[in-house]
Amino acid sequence: MQLVTFDPSYLDWVRAGTKTKTTRYREPVELGPARFRFESDPPVFLDAVVTGIRQVALDDLKDEDAAAENFADAGALVDALRYHYPGLPQDAAVAVVSFELT
Repeated sequence: MQLVTFDPSYLDWVRAGTKTKTTRYREPVELGPARFRFESDPPVFLDAVVTGIRQVALDDLKDEDAAAENFADAGALVDALRYHYPGLPQDAAVAVVSFELT
């Protein structure tokens, strides 16, 4: 089963269902069952299913993508991506990953 890691700050959003997507840069994610690991101490694990993956240019992220991640708008999502991926190029292609907890 694939393991997808998350910053622990997103745990409450995922549990509450206000974050139903995650955007990844150069991190392989596949459709199907997944185990989410929140990198807290101790780590927290949740079971999920990856239900969709859409490749998109960083500049083409929409406010709708951001809303599914519990961000105010696409700009806030891009800011978060730049935090998690220092040096993220402006012309980056990212994967918008949809998921459901199981």
